Amino acid sequence: MTDLADVVDLIVFDFDGTICESADVKTEAFYELYLDEHGEEFATQVRDYHLVHAGVSRYDKIRYYEEELLGRECTEERMSEVADRFGGIVRDRVIASPLVPGVAAFFSRYRNAVPMLVASATPTAELRQIIAARDMTSWFDAVEGSPALKGDIIKQFLAERGALPQRAVMVGDQFSDLDAAVAAGVHFVAYRPPHEERLFDGEVLVVGHFDELADAIATLAGGGLS
Repeated sequence: MTDLADVVDLIVFDFDGTICESADVKTEAFYELYLDEHGEEFATQVRDYHLVHAGVSRYDKIRYYEEELLGRECTEERMSEVADRFGGIVRDRVIASPLVPGVAAFFSRYRNAVPMLVASATPTAELRQIIAARDMTSWFDAVEGSPALKGDIIKQFLAERGALPQRAVMVGDQFSDLDAAVAAGVHFVAYRPPHEERLFDGEVLVVGHFDELADAIATLAGGGLS
């Protein structure tokens, strides 16, 4: 078995689409968000923008929808109203979504070997509520989300734990996760299930199942396999 503690000091995970199969939940929620008010054509435009900018904060997307697509000021009150409505759509669905295959076994095996943390675009309070409702709080040493950027969250984790970037890794399923890893100077492993068509750069190490993750981290961090 790969000894992760020999090669990394912490592992940072994205949540939606990486830990839980909940990425489609948010795609559906963005489609529904403006459907009643503006119809199917606009709802499709909203959904398509989300898909291109997956992993970006909902607040940034809502501001774009309101100001760029609808041409109106996105006041603090309007932002709160739309974001709360979106959160209400997704919360129960994310809680009910299945785990990514192999995740439970990975955490059961490696949870005590190295700190596991979450950096997500989901608002921090909502994310922690979801993780608590799923009885997964003990899996993670820290959970942080928006409004902070993922790259800044990773840097914060490194500073708080005195970890070197070269001994840390980000695991995610979106290009925004790769960007966050680059911004923080840590390694990156992409999770891409077999049915997913998204292509990462040829230099990005990709796994299709969490059974492969420990060996991928060890190889990437230069520690070899034990």
